[in-house]
Formats: sequence, structure tokens, C-alpha cells
Amino acid sequence: MRTFLKWFGISAAVIAVLAVFALTVFASRLKSEAKTRIQEYLQQRFQSDVQFTDFDVSLYPLPGATIDGLALYHHGRHDLPPLIKIRRVVLHTGVLGLFEKHVHIHSVDLEGLVLTMPPKSSGARPELHASDVDLAKKYPVLIDRIEADNALISIQRSDTSKPPRDFPIQHLHIQKFSFDGPADFQAQLTNAVPFGEIDAAGQFGPWIPDDPRELPVSAHYTFKNADMGTLRGLSGTLQSNGVFSGPLDYLNVKGTADVPNFALRVSGHPVNLHTDFTATVDGTNGNVLLHPVIAHLRHTTFVVNGAVVDLNKAAKGRTIQMDVNAKQARIEDLLYLAVKNDPPIMTGDTQFVGKMEIREGDQDLMQKLTVNGTFDVAQSHFTSPSVQEKIDSLSRRGQGHPEDNQIDDVVSDLKGNFNLANGVIDFSNLNFSVTGAAVDLHGTYGMENGNLDFHGHLLLQAKLSQTMTGAKSVLLKAADPFFKGKNGGSSVPIKITGTREQPQYGLDLGGGKKK
Repeated sequence: MRTFLKWFGISAAVIAVLAVFALTVFASRLKSEAKTRIQEYLQQRFQSDVQFTDFDVSLYPLPGATIDGLALYHHGRHDLPPLIKIRRVVLHTGVLGLFEKHVHIHSVDLEGLVLTMPPKSSGARPELHASDVDLAKKYPVLIDRIEADNALISIQRSDTSKPPRDFPIQHLHIQKFSFDGPADFQAQLTNAVPFGEIDAAGQFGPWIPDDPRELPVSAHYTFKNADMGTLRGLSGTLQSNGVFSGPLDYLNVKGTADVPNFALRVSGHPVNLHTDFTATVDGTNGNVLLHPVIAHLRHTTFVVNGAVVDLNKAAKGRTIQMDVNAKQARIEDLLYLAVKNDPPIMTGDTQFVGKMEIREGDQDLMQKLTVNGTFDVAQSHFTSPSVQEKIDSLSRRGQGHPEDNQIDDVVSDLKGNFNLANGVIDFSNLNFSVTGAAVDLHGTYGMENGNLDFHGHLLLQAKLSQTMTGAKSVLLKAADPFFKGKNGGSSVPIKITGTREQPQYGLDLGGGKKK
């Protein structure tokens, strides 16, 4: 019995030594085979030169592999950043998951993922033709789950003087990933300007190895708690929902946006702004085409077409160019948004057509905004009783009936051309009219300081002497010939100066400023 136990112990020890030796040899060969297979797979599937700093295979507690310092250089282009760069890849699979014909991986965790889309000229096609090899059949793979935290998508621009467009992703979750069909994903990322959180969910794929920028994407998104204050001169909190689809470098976007407390700094009056929009994001240059945006502000509707483009290489951000048309507008809505007076001084229907540009840069909105346009306010009233009484009096005197109190609560029309730049509005052909009288003006108005500097003519149907009664009327008869209008009546040169709080009216006998 002792002899048996002795030989049994020796045999067990020999078997243990052999087992350890076999496992060591097997693990070494397993690591080598897995490394070669993964490297070959990545090289073929991503059409890239594959490099990594370390590779290890583990059998306990779950079979899997760890890759450190993974870098994939698309088409071997080492003069560009890697197409994919990952600090660490940890994958778990079955015992033979990496060696079966149909590779099946249970989970992949990515640390420090950076996906860099190579540059492409606008409208250009891939430089290389698609591979004739059906890689999905030659290298079939299914990954049940992929997780990545603090990832980054970086889109290189064809203009190399501009930095890439970076999209940080706080968390990315992918399910049922394969290379021959779409995969489901959920992503959470932060938008820089305006600052806010974006949640997106949908599908992407299949991967296109010859031109990754053609990767198809279809998803819906929510943009929450975006701070409009990150755009200097604005305030409010934006919420947006919508869908986007298309290749990664030419996405079509459709959605709605609401800012219930939208305000301009110059007025500080919050309003409810709602927009319905469609847009196209050109990934080749980062431009956004707006076609169109329908904006609703109080009782006013704007139709906006335009683009967000990169014009100034030296400036931060992008230039917004818009054609704005408001055929269903109220002047009080526009005044409430842009002027500090509350309530707005005037009410009435208005039409507005203009070209608007917000230049790129870090300046305040009022310093970057330029607008060229025309407006027409019809059948307007003034909200201040004292101002409306002056308008009624102007109409009475213009008609030659200065004491006719039946001429009351008259409506007025206002129209003109304007150019807004650097916070100053320059008006030309500004015409204000009521029954019996009209004012033709040109001049400037400062949106920040309220300074007024207008010059023009007061045109009356009546003679100057007919605008007064009693002794004043008699005295003015001598002046009638000097202020005679072209079509009879009177033409009086006037000026309006001072500020919006303290305007000053007077004769402009010097002729004022010429336009």
C-alpha cells in the first residue's frame, strides 16, 4: 500500500508538472494565435495598418484578451492621425470564441477611444476603390455588447489650417455589433456651443472600410438644458428633439427647438421661441445648410434659409448667414425682443425681409450681428396715450383741422430700409405717415445707448398757416411760401436728436445730413 501511494504521489507530481508545462506552452501558443488572428482581422476589416503596444490573453475567470495602445492607420497613412486609437481594449468571449469561424465576443470595453475621420475635399470621392473581398463573409464577427466612456469623434477638415471638429462622447453603448449590418447604439455627449447635453439612440453601420466617412447613421436625439448664454448677448435655456440620418459626413437633421425664456441682452425681455427646422450637416467642411427654419416668436412667424459656414480662418466659431422673411409679424413682438421699452411703443401688422449675418468670433452678439433689410408696418397704433394724442394732433394739423377732435385714434404706416452693424441701425427712406401728414427721414439709432440722429422733412397736406388757429395762423401766413410743398401743402425740414428717453425735435434749417 505504501508503495502504491508512493508511486501515485510521484505520478501525480509528474502529471502536475506536465500539466503546468502544457498550459504554459498552450497559453503561449494561444496568445500568439489570438494576437495574429486579431491583428489580421483588424487590418483587413478596417483597411488599416494595425499597431499595439501590448497584447495578453487570459483564461480565468473568463476567457478574453487585453490590448494596450491599439492604433489603426487607415490605408497605412501614418502622416495622418490613426483612424482608431484606443488606450486599452478588454474583450471577453467563450473558450474558443476567438478561434471559431464565426467569431463571437460577449463584451468589449474600450478605454480612451478616439475615432478620427480622415479629411476629404467637399464633394470628393474616396481615393481608393472598394475592396473586392467580401470581408463580412471572410471574417464574420458578432459582438454582443460594446461599452466606451469618455470617447471622442474627431473629424479632420480638408482645410488643414483649421483644427478638427471634435465631438466628446461621455458614454457609448452598442449592441449586436457586426460588420455586415447595422448595430443599435445609445450615446450621451456634450455640445460646446450652446453648452448642453445630447442623448442619441438609433442605428449605425455597416462599416465601410474604404471610406469610413460614408458610415450610415439613423437616430433620434434630445438636446437638453442648453445654455444660450454661452453665446454672448443671448440668454435662455434650449430644449430640442429630432432625428438625423445619412452618411456620417452628410447628415440630414429634422427637429424642433424651444427656448421658453429666450432674450437679447439689449432688451432683457424673455420670450417663448419655438422653431421647426430641417438642416444638412456637411462633414467634409463642417458647414450646416438651413432649409428652412420656421421660427415662432409670440405672434410672429419667421421663415429662415441660410447656412453656418467657416469664413474666417483666424476667428473662433462659424459665421451664420440667413435670409429672413416675416410676412406674418407683429411690430410689438419685434420691439419687445429688441428694445427695453415695456410695453412696446407701437402695435401693428408688419412685414420684414432681410439678410442677417452673425460673424464668427468671441465678441458680443451686437458687435457681430449685421442685418440689411426692409420693413413695412401697416395700420399701427401707439400704446402710450400721450404719444397717440400727438399722432392724432399731427393728423389734424396736417389736414388743416387743428381743433377737430373727431379726428381721433388715427392709424399710421411706417416703412423703410435699414442696415444694422456694430449695434447701430442706419435707416434710409424711412417714411412715417398718417392721414394728412408724412415724415421722410434718414439717420441712425443706437441700440445700446439709444442715441437718435435723424434728419428729413415733415410733409403736410395743409399750408403751414392752416395747422394753427387764431393769431398763430395769421403770423404763419407769411411763412407759407417758404415751406410750400411740391404738390401744395407744406414741406418742413426737421431733425430728431437726443435719446430714446429724451428725444428732441426741431427745425433743421441747415439741411441736416445728406444721404
